[in-house]
This record gives sequence, structure tokens and C-alpha cells, in this order.
Amino acid sequence: MRALAVCFAIGVGFTLAACSTGATSPAAARLGATTEEFLVPPNPANPKAYAYVTLSVADMDQALGLWVQRFGMQIVVRRQGTDPGLARLWGVADYAIIDQALLLTPGMQQGGVHLVRFRVPGSAVREGASTTDLVPKSVDIAVRDISARYTELEAAGYRFRSPIGRFETDGVVVDEVHLPGPDGVNLVFLEQQGKPEPVSPEGYGVAPQIVAISPDNTREKRFFETVLGLDETSYHRFSGTAVEQTIGLPVGGALDVRIFGDRGYDYGRLEIVQYEGVNSADLYPRAKAPARGMLSVTFFVADLAAVLERAVALQRSAGAMRAAPVDHGVVSSVFGTARMATLTSPAGLRIDLLERR
Repeated sequence: MRALAVCFAIGVGFTLAACSTGATSPAAARLGATTEEFLVPPNPANPKAYAYVTLSVADMDQALGLWVQRFGMQIVVRRQGTDPGLARLWGVADYAIIDQALLLTPGMQQGGVHLVRFRVPGSAVREGASTTDLVPKSVDIAVRDISARYTELEAAGYRFRSPIGRFETDGVVVDEVHLPGPDGVNLVFLEQQGKPEPVSPEGYGVAPQIVAISPDNTREKRFFETVLGLDETSYHRFSGTAVEQTIGLPVGGALDVRIFGDRGYDYGRLEIVQYEGVNSADLYPRAKAPARGMLSVTFFVADLAAVLERAVALQRSAGAMRAAPVDHGVVSSVFGTARMATLTSPAGLRIDLLERR
């Protein structure tokens, strides 16, 4: 996935637990599994890969139609009804959440999607956002036969921002196209030549990584490496006339792109992008429940106390995080019953941690 940072950097200029009811949802039944047959998360979990990215949706049926029926993700857990534990953790009323689903690409254990529907959904996090604004931005989707995927999605009524683009860096060739998805989430479809990624029978793999915009990538690097112990799997800095014109940067502007995760596991990575030489609006305060769109990522860790200790030490020494770490104690939620905590990266990305031993 090393090339994903490169292709995104050039391509951004394109215009793209147990179930509370115990019931089997129609989509889960289609996949031959009940909502109680899976461990959430896998044990042991990979602490360097996010388990789920949380997407708040206005229409759960529409969302499941996209992520499950079209992209072929599996429903790991479907919870219809309230989730007071998670609602309190997110700072909303006990009854605010009314529907949730945890999804994974077949064969993958992490890098999944957590869909949540609030009783009264808010406005989209990215509503009116520009390319360079500071905000959780995109979900990357690996595909098999990108031309066929493009054609079938267009035939289904989806409208891409541009034709498929091809980018080559360091001998790596990637085809990429952007699609404005529901609830303001940008969907980036990618196919790297010579490196087929794990995908569903439908030809889609969700999600190798998500993309978030940062004002200072050196601070993000220190946070992700020091506190969460993530690997910087890729780093590229782009500048020059071609980059300025493609992305819309002023003269002298540049692009800093870093990917964090596990070098040995392609899914569940974080791509952090910094646009240099521009004034960017800070939209991270919008990314909180019940807003629609990308709200957070959830990691499963074996020793939450150790992570919190490192977070507190970093905050005391450098004031690096947007907010102080919060230990929520034991929480019962769609993820089961476990100790949970929240960290906020220097840029403002919310990271929920869940301890599983």
C-alpha cells in the first residue's frame, strides 16, 4: 500500500459484541452468518491497525446497500436499538443512537467500517469543505478491475469527480478515482498494478486506510509513533509547479503525506496529509456525534493503561494532543464490555481505544 500515499497526493485535485436483539439481519443472512457468530474484535487484535472507522449515516438501509450489497462487506454485528454506553462515551443522550453495524471485508480482521445511525442525524462534517481544510476526509477502497468497478457504479447512478487517473512513482503504477459518497465521505478507489489487494467477491476491499488532513505532520508523527506505537510505513513530500497546479496550491506550496500502521498488514492504516503554504479551515470540531460522516477510528489494544501512560507523558512534555486523554472505564457497547478510552491527535482526529486481552 506504499503507493497509496503517492496516488492520493497527486489525485486530490480530482473532483471525488453481541447483538442486543439476537436477530439475524437480511444482509447477514445473505452471507450465511448470524450476528453472534463473530468475535469483536479478533483476539488477539493487531494494535497497529485500526479495527473500525466510524461513519455516521443518515440512512442505514442506504449505507448497507452500498457497503454490504455493493462492496461485499460482511456484517459482523448488527445492533438495532439504543447503545447507552457508546452514547455516553460520545457525549450524547442515552437514546441518541438507534442503529449500528460493524462490517469487515471477507478475509480481513481489521480495517473495517462501523456504521452508526443517530435518532436525529446532524449536518455533514465535510459540508462545504475545501480540498485543503483540516478534517477527516476519505475512505480508501482497494478494487479489482477498476474500469469495471467504475462502469458498474456509474450504471447504478453514482457520479465520479473525474475519469480514472493513472499515477506512477518509484516504478509503482496506481489507477485511482474519487467518488463523493453519502454523508460527505469521499471514497477513493485504487488499483495498484502487480499487487492485487484482498477484496470481496464483488471486487472491493474496505478499507486499506482512511485519509485525514493535518496542519503539522511532524506532530502527528510523534503522537502516532510515541503513543500508539504505529509504524510510519510511507513518507513522501511533493512540491513544484505540477503539484501546485494539480492540487491548487500557491507558488511555493507543498504536500507532506505520511501513512501510519503496521508494515506487515495493509488494512487499517491512517494516511495523514499536510498541505503546506495554504490557509486551511479547522473542521475537526464538527467531527462529533451526531454529525454525519467520518467521526473517529477505533483501535483494540492489549494494555490500555500503558497507552494512556504514554499519552499523558507526551501531553505533559509537549502539549501535543488536541485534548487530554480520557479514560472511560468499563463500557458496555456494540463492541461488548471492555475498558475504553479516547485520545485526540494533535490535528483533532478522535481515536477510541478498547482493551481486549
